[in-house]
Amino acid sequence: MFCERRRLDKTLAGLVALVLITPALFNVPVGHAEIYRWQDQQGHWHFSDSPPSDIETERFTGVSGTGAVQPIANETETSVGQSQSLTTAGEAGVFWRVAKPGLQPSHLLGTIHSTDARVIRLRPDVQTALDAADRFVMEMIMDTNALLAFGTSIMLTDGSDLETLLGPGLFNRVVSVTAGYGFPEMAVRQLKPWVVMAMLSMPKPTGEPILDMVLYQRAQSRGKATSGLESAQEQLAVFEGLPLDDQVELLKMTLDQLPSLPELFEALLQAYQADDLGRIATLANQYKTRPDLQSLKRFMFRLNDERNRRMVQRTIPYLESGNAFIAVGALHLAGPAGLVSLLRERGYTLTPVR
Repeated sequence: MFCERRRLDKTLAGLVALVLITPALFNVPVGHAEIYRWQDQQGHWHFSDSPPSDIETERFTGVSGTGAVQPIANETETSVGQSQSLTTAGEAGVFWRVAKPGLQPSHLLGTIHSTDARVIRLRPDVQTALDAADRFVMEMIMDTNALLAFGTSIMLTDGSDLETLLGPGLFNRVVSVTAGYGFPEMAVRQLKPWVVMAMLSMPKPTGEPILDMVLYQRAQSRGKATSGLESAQEQLAVFEGLPLDDQVELLKMTLDQLPSLPELFEALLQAYQADDLGRIATLANQYKTRPDLQSLKRFMFRLNDERNRRMVQRTIPYLESGNAFIAVGALHLAGPAGLVSLLRERGYTLTPVR
């Protein structure tokens, strides 16, 4: 019994590490979307494709990930699809020099949350820029507080279990698939649907550090100051705010797409190795086999566009201080709603490092 408990604890620790970094494959464009946002009396934001009748809302439209998403003042205004920058193969790389008159240049690296040797073997120019930087900045610092936040949020604690939420048929399908990831049924039974969705959207864990952690560990070993652009609570809110029906629907979509994911992962790795941000965005776009899925549109708006705006706001103070090395998921860089375009709008000059 003790050995089984240790195995379960190790398994759950691995799951926390797996979902700690938001799955890269969900950072994909999903076509035209209209999303309504409103805030309740407790200050919590809600998102839906249809507005409530008794609450004032904001309406957004756009192409998540590779298109602009902006509030709409009236029915005739739209900015959808006006820019297609950074969406075509070969247009730009994943590593950028960020400059502005009067400031010491910084660097911005798009990462893939992967343990593959082709990814974690750092390019010489990346190593040089990171070692020379005064500060390393990543999406989120994965410290004890972050682990605790995720560890207490991935489990069902209301007396229900995953089989009750999914039904026996879908639950048995999940158990069959997650067994290949090393997760016993007793652990899977207590997971929230969004956690299983996140887990299955990533390559199987190998126990090795992902690229983001390789960068973080290198920065730490060289005594760099380190910072995160988001908190664990903010990343969790992207998933925790999903209605249960959306979680279940997205989990079904993920299960349906599992057979095609290994080929897609390999293509993404090759595009990343080739320093082709446009190709990465194009490949990720192929993941959207259900562009009509309203739950996916709501999720993508929260996962990509909302976070990009927050990231760019929090990136600017580090750029103003100068000589920072900033690393975020590569698809947060691409498109008019991505960090490259958003920083250029704010007066910075971004040049690919090749």
